[in-house]
Formats: sequence, C-alpha cells, structure tokens
Amino acid sequence: MNRTARALIILAVVLPSLQASGSQEAAAPGSLPFAFQEYRLRNGLHVILSEDARLPLVTVAIGYGAGTLREKPGQEGLAYLLENLMFQGSDNVSPLQHIAFVQKVGGELNATTTLDKALFYETLPSNQLALALWLESDRMKSLVITPAAIDRTREDLLKEHAERVAADPYLGTFSEFDSLLFPDHLYGHPLIGPRMSDLAEAEILEFHKTYYVPNNAVLCIVGNIDAGRTRELVARYFDSIPPGLDSPSPPRPEIRRENDAVVRSVKIPVGSAGFHMGFRFFPLQAGDTDCLRILQYVLLEGETSRMRSRLLRHDLTARYLTGALDEKPSIATLKLFCLATNAVMVARSEKGILAEIDRLRSNAISQDELIKARRRFKKDYFDRLSTNLGKARFLVDAVFAGKRLDTLGGELDAVVSVSPQTLEAFAGKYFTPQNRVVLEFGPQ
Repeated sequence: MNRTARALIILAVVLPSLQASGSQEAAAPGSLPFAFQEYRLRNGLHVILSEDARLPLVTVAIGYGAGTLREKPGQEGLAYLLENLMFQGSDNVSPLQHIAFVQKVGGELNATTTLDKALFYETLPSNQLALALWLESDRMKSLVITPAAIDRTREDLLKEHAERVAADPYLGTFSEFDSLLFPDHLYGHPLIGPRMSDLAEAEILEFHKTYYVPNNAVLCIVGNIDAGRTRELVARYFDSIPPGLDSPSPPRPEIRRENDAVVRSVKIPVGSAGFHMGFRFFPLQAGDTDCLRILQYVLLEGETSRMRSRLLRHDLTARYLTGALDEKPSIATLKLFCLATNAVMVARSEKGILAEIDRLRSNAISQDELIKARRRFKKDYFDRLSTNLGKARFLVDAVFAGKRLDTLGGELDAVVSVSPQTLEAFAGKYFTPQNRVVLEFGPQ
C-alpha cells in the first residue's frame, strides 16, 4: 500500500513517564520490560497479548509467513503484490474500505513485506479493538481477489516503483548490490521483479491459499486491553476460520564463499560517485550475533563512531555514510552505503573503511568506547519497546525468526556483556577478503 497516503496521526497525546502511576515496575535482569502471554487457537493461529494501560490505545499486528522467501524464481514481486491485494476488499469490506474504517476512528495503519513475512498493523483507540479484529479476520477468511483487482493493484505498484526509480538515481544500485551480496535467488532477488506484470492469476491465488492461512500467521495485540475480554474477542472473530494445509518450512539459501573480495562497478545516469560495501558472516555460531550488534554501534552508529568519524570528520573523503546490520536466517551482513565526490574519493573512502576493519582485528576496543556503544544500543533497544507498535513488531519478528519468546529477555544482557577480547576474536575470524563484497557506482 502507499505508505505516505495511508497513514494518519492517531492522537495528540504525551507519553507518560514510565515512573508514572500505573506503569510497570522495573524489569528484573534477564527479563523483558513488559509482560505478555501467548497461546494458539484450534486453527493454529498463534496469538500474543500484552497489556499496557498507559495510553488509551491498542495496536493489532498480524504477520503471515508470506514473505519473499516463498517466491519461486520468476515470481519476484508476488509477495508484495499480495500484501497490497489485502486492501482490495473482502466479503464484508469494500476495496480500500479497511483503510477508511481505521482512519475514521482516528487510527493509523500500514503494511510491509520482508524476507520472512507480510505484516499488517493498525493502532487505534482501545475501545475500537473489536473493529480492528473484525477487519483483520474478515480478510483472513474471505479476501476477494478478482482479475480487476489484480490488474489495478499491479498497475499502481509498477507506476509507483517507476516513479521512485526515476526520482532516486541510487535506488537500482541497492538491489544490484544485494544480488552480489546474496548470489542465491532466495535472498538476492528484488521486492519487485521484471516478471511482476506477467504473474498469472493462478499463481497469485495459489500463493494466497497456501500462505495466508491462520496456521501460518501470528496475531499480536498490545495496549490498553483486558486480557480475558481480548481472548473472547479473538475467539469470536478468528476461531471459526478454517486452517490451511501445513505450510512447508521456508527454504534456506546456498551461500557461496568466493576466493577473494567481490568487486563490481556500475554506471548511474546522474548523481555522485559512491559505493556499497558489505561483509558477510556465516555460518553463525552461538554469540556471533551479539558481537555484530555491538560492532554495528562501534563502527557506524553516531557521529563519533569509528567509520563516520574517519570518513566524514577526519579524512574528509566522503560526504555521506550510513550502514546497518542485516540479520537473516543462517547469515548476517553488515552493509555500508557511501557517497563521495569522484572516483578518487571513492577509493580513499574504501581504503579508510578497510583500515578501520584492520584496526578492529588487531587492537582490542577500549572499555570507554565499548561502554558508549553499549549505552547507545540499550537506548535504542528500550526506545523500540516504548510504544505498542514497537512491542508488537518486536514480538512478531521474534516468532518468525524462530525464537522462543520466553528467552527474549536474555538477549539484551548477552549483547551488553560481550567483552573486548571476544569482539577482537570475532573480527579476526570474519572480516576477511572472502567475506567482503563491493559495488561501486558513478555517473555515466
């Protein structure tokens, strides 16, 4: 769906302090800072509830195991198309009326497709919980997919994508970089592929029938709710929906290890010279992800992080640098995107990044630097969990990542307890030329 046009600010309210009356008590070490309960309906729907009475709001999030991993070669764009078809009407809801219902009561909604899931969510006044559950259950059991809806939705998506490509000269380089970083089709194919306009109605219907079923879904409700009453509402709206066939486990890619760094160059019509650089980490061992989460903050988060400080403040070889950790099943990658003024500065920026990697491999991180990274990580961690939507997405993400929810509380402790010696050993093991991929680009 159109992310900008379909969002609406909910309420002009001030978030009460966690220390205010009615807030949760401080969490014990190794536990999440909020409580939740989970259970399953008879049809296999996984339900998670979390009460938070600080605001008169509730978030309803439902994820289906219908992400891009489920697409076969030649079906690129099928998962994204289905996400948008979910707003084209069901037995009791007209096309796009789902959006109108939520906005009419002062709510906001959105949807997204990722590797492992399609996620739909709405945040609205808590006295409208039944409305959200009715809307979600109606399209779960009776989505109407017509040839006209398919053609209309596909045309809108292709037009929107073409406009984005025309407006952003760098957009195409991101998908091309991913295809180098992940040579396997499962992880390396784009959200919208060249065959999207040729997808047959039968393919679309089969995908929906297979993956948009209650036993392949997670329903998470977070906010000002009464758990007992909410269980009754969930049963009323979802329990009678028949399950589908058991969905097969998502496939896993074959990750190839090159003998040396992979480097490619492409031309773009306009814009500055620059590059993508990525480091692949696989096969991941216990504790490796904890190291990566801290290293992301040491290297890239904040103006004083190592790489940003070197390229943007000290060497002055780049004019823009960003990066993030990308965690996927069986592999994680650290991705960087850099803009410079010309090819010379691109080369110098790449050299500066590799120098920081070498320093990471040969020298232990100081306690002061590690403490700063831990503090930033903890702040972002708790900021994410400060809203109903943040909690809901956190819990749904964990389920689709195959994590047990009762173990999530220990993740923060594990990350902030990583030692400098462990980080140095990790860098020496994984930051090697064979795990490095670079895509350079510049004007034609």
